Amino acid sequence: APGIENFIDRLSLFLNFVGFTTLLIGGVGVSAGVRDFINTKTPTIATLKCLGASGDLIFKTYFLQILFLTLISTSIGMFLGALLPYLFSLIGSAFLPVEPEAKIYIFPLLYAAAYGFLTVLTFALWPLGKAQNVAAGALFRDKITPIDAPPLRKYKVASLLSLLILIALTLLTSIRMDFAAIFIVASAAILFVLLKASHGISKIAEKIPPIASTHLRLAIKALHKPGNSVTSVVVSLGLGLSVLVAVTQIDQNMRGQIQENIPKEAPTFFFIDVQNHQVADFDRTLQTLEGTKNYKRVPSLRGRIVEINGVDVQKIDIPPQSQWAIRGDRALTYSNDIPEDTIITEGEWWSVDYKGPPLISFDSGLAQDFGVGVGDTLTLNILGRNITAKIASLRAINWRSIKFDFAIILSPGLLENAPHTHIGAINTDTASENAVEKTLARDFPNVSVIRVKEALEAANDILNNISNAVGLAASLTVLAGALVLGGALSSGRDQRIYEAIIYKVIGVTRFKMLQSYLIEYGVLGLVTGFISAIVGTIASWAVIRFLMDMDWQIYPLHILMTLVLCLFLTIAAGFIGTWSALGQKAAPHLRNE
Repeated sequence: APGIENFIDRLSLFLNFVGFTTLLIGGVGVSAGVRDFINTKTPTIATLKCLGASGDLIFKTYFLQILFLTLISTSIGMFLGALLPYLFSLIGSAFLPVEPEAKIYIFPLLYAAAYGFLTVLTFALWPLGKAQNVAAGALFRDKITPIDAPPLRKYKVASLLSLLILIALTLLTSIRMDFAAIFIVASAAILFVLLKASHGISKIAEKIPPIASTHLRLAIKALHKPGNSVTSVVVSLGLGLSVLVAVTQIDQNMRGQIQENIPKEAPTFFFIDVQNHQVADFDRTLQTLEGTKNYKRVPSLRGRIVEINGVDVQKIDIPPQSQWAIRGDRALTYSNDIPEDTIITEGEWWSVDYKGPPLISFDSGLAQDFGVGVGDTLTLNILGRNITAKIASLRAINWRSIKFDFAIILSPGLLENAPHTHIGAINTDTASENAVEKTLARDFPNVSVIRVKEALEAANDILNNISNAVGLAASLTVLAGALVLGGALSSGRDQRIYEAIIYKVIGVTRFKMLQSYLIEYGVLGLVTGFISAIVGTIASWAVIRFLMDMDWQIYPLHILMTLVLCLFLTIAAGFIGTWSALGQKAAPHLRNE
């Protein structure tokens, strides 16, 4: 079924998106983690430089430590990644129509390892390179004048090279290269917007005149003072929240698509292979059985589209989503009357007594991809004979519904005498199901009776399990983002302790300091959350509309829930770090300094 195949392809694309976003969030976490790690080693680096250690020695010392940690974490990740499919295979038969077969696939594991190392190199080389390119005196003054020197050129080149290799690996291993390319460009654009926003916040805060309120003055000062955390918080928080908003919106659109694909009402039975000479008896039998309703029957033939406006279909470039219509024979029918609930989007239905050349009522979606409209022609091969018919009307067809609908309906007068069969459908109550099946098996043994209920329940279970898998994948990204964002806001604890001691010495109370921190992070969270909601929503719209080729709709409640949840977790982490910093005694720190 082309629809199911397309849906699975979209699901794979979503999982690809989840993988990329998790890597991106992880990269931001690596960068923040390495930067904080180097900040804690500032006195050690300054001491080593005073003792004559070269910048290269310092870089190699800490780079080897980062590399060793990367090796351990990547090995753990590869082991878990190889182990989990075996665990899933044990329970997979209960959730999937086929039992998955677990194996060790070497190349995906190697790809994963490469992604891990390249992500660390890309995001760690820059902060590592900055630390070794600073004089010892500047390192000792880091508390007052934070280090902001760029790394040497060789580290810039190495960082850029690892980034280019990571981009190349992303493009080569993606299921769709265009999707990977758009993701990379969009990520760069989001980073640029967030960086500009962080600089804008600092500039605006710097221009605000002095305020009498102590905690407000401290909060505003913190937004533009040297070494402020605005850029790190806005970029980490904004990137993470943008991704989380995009993932949750895509997740909800995917879930909505799944729910739409599950029919709410369906016939109890489908019937196929009803012969022409059986039609009258078949109709009479079903219409007299008790507990039945909504009986419908239509003629059915098979035909193949061979030409569009006189041009061989093999020579026409048809989009992938519509190529199913030209692959082999397709079901078609003929009808005098316009079918029930038909929506004509262009043209008109033929008259009841039409006797002219053959006409076609065609699917409007296929017509758009075929590049045809009312007045154009299709040539069909039916039972070995080519028949050219003019398109008289276009119909909007909902292929998700379980009702008789055909991409091609021909006008009467041509196919009635061709060898063909009929198909039918009927609704029955539960008590009458067995009676209907037994009667038809006795009186019409050649007619195939298909129970829709069991098939629909099986499809329902499969789609619900797919929906749960989509939610699980999205929740993993949300979890990764929450952890990284919490780390971003809880970082810089030493700097906050230093500031808290200074404020305590000059008489600022803990309550006023706490108020200033809450105002500072509240402003950052409000501005960043607003930007993230816009960016993430636009990203989800682009992915759903242009890459997954699905209808998009916004879920504002989920945007709000994502932002509130993540802001709560991250600000709580920052609050905990700040509270512990405010609880430090001044005397021990003053003596040590």
